[in-house]
Amino acid sequence: MELLLHYRFFMKNIISVLLLSFCFFVKANTISLLTYNVNYSFINKDIVSILDSINADVVCLQETNAKWEDILRKGLKNKYPFIQFKHYGTAGGLAILSKYPIIKSDYIKNQVGWFPAWAITIKKDKDSIQILNSHLKPGLTRKGRIGWNAYFKAGEVHINELDQFIKILDPRLPTLVLGDFNEGDKGKAMKWLRDEKGYKDALSIYDKRSKTWRWVILRGRYDHIVSNNKLLCIKAMVYKLGKSDHFPLLGIFELK
Repeated sequence: MELLLHYRFFMKNIISVLLLSFCFFVKANTISLLTYNVNYSFINKDIVSILDSINADVVCLQETNAKWEDILRKGLKNKYPFIQFKHYGTAGGLAILSKYPIIKSDYIKNQVGWFPAWAITIKKDKDSIQILNSHLKPGLTRKGRIGWNAYFKAGEVHINELDQFIKILDPRLPTLVLGDFNEGDKGKAMKWLRDEKGYKDALSIYDKRSKTWRWVILRGRYDHIVSNNKLLCIKAMVYKLGKSDHFPLLGIFELK
């Protein structure tokens, strides 16, 4: 009887060690990223609690500005020791909040669309991971108005935008391209990323229905996270939170 009790105690401890090892392994080999167009005009402090609760390793924001920066730096500096902002015009601002060091940063001028993009490389333990934060041109005219020609040509513009951005990336690294693409899962640029560049769309794997954008009665899936073949998406979801016209989109990836 005593021998049986010792055996059970031994097995219980072995299982506990194995479970702890498994949890450490998963944490060490995965990374979570959030993309969120906060909307330049919907400034509010609720974003601090939203981002804090989602707890992504890296947060990529679009449409930030100086007021957004003030709120985010004050509210999240303890959670994210590496915070950078780039302001651009009214709606072209970008932000990066990271738990891991940013070892490379390339701010990319947009030659064909409206807004710049931002490529960074972070260092997580021994792994370097490349992230492209982008905000592609909306289907509007140069004056920001609705126009059929601008709407139907937007897909081609998006391809040209992404093509110039991706050219500066290192193809040897695990890479994620994310942001507000201003087109759905079946858009021309998304098809180009899948068919021509071999990227996989995270959200469409786990959720084919949830919308990431809303405006009055309109809805769309305009926000995306795509990854190259050096990463495996193990989870993606939309958080229906916040006051922006967009919702936060989270992806969790395992390094192959």
